[in-house]
Amino acid sequence: MEGREKPRPGPDYLMQLMNDKKLMSGLPNFCGIFQHLERLLDEEISRVRKDMYTDTLNGSEKSSELPDAVGPTVQLQEKLYVPVKEHPDFNFVGRILGPRGLTAKQLEAETGCKIMVRGRGSMRDKKKEDQNRGKPNWEHLNEDLHVLITVEDAQNRADIKLKRAVDEVTKLLVPAVSPLTSDLCVFL
Repeated sequence: MEGREKPRPGPDYLMQLMNDKKLMSGLPNFCGIFQHLERLLDEEISRVRKDMYTDTLNGSEKSSELPDAVGPTVQLQEKLYVPVKEHPDFNFVGRILGPRGLTAKQLEAETGCKIMVRGRGSMRDKKKEDQNRGKPNWEHLNEDLHVLITVEDAQNRADIKLKRAVDEVTKLLVPAVSPLTSDLCVFL
């Protein structure tokens, strides 16, 4: 394993590790045969979380590529509508937010933009969502599910940041083909 490079810690990799752990917990563990596998999986999850957190704290190397600020500060925003009608069974909110909100936090740190999931279906508690619909500051609940990306900076920098954020969020709005663990099923 010396020649192999560990995968870059990212939200998709962490999500796959979490799914693997969930799958493992559902399997019968006869005589503790998965004991080492569970430990290794837990260690990898911890490593990836730590690396992602460190990356978020250190900021992104992309922010250094920004030009010097020119002109007054502006606030830009863009709404990306989530294709819920085309893919009704896919959990877009979970994919965008990630485990414990890590994906959204990492995207915010990398792009310098605020990323919020808004609209119908954006809240975990449907009852609360219905109660808040129509109230002041909750107008977004009357709209379709969308991701609101906002940035505040000089015009030349804000445009670059917003484009980067839109590109990254757009990637998350394409349903991932979840790899069926067919390799594991062969052994069962």
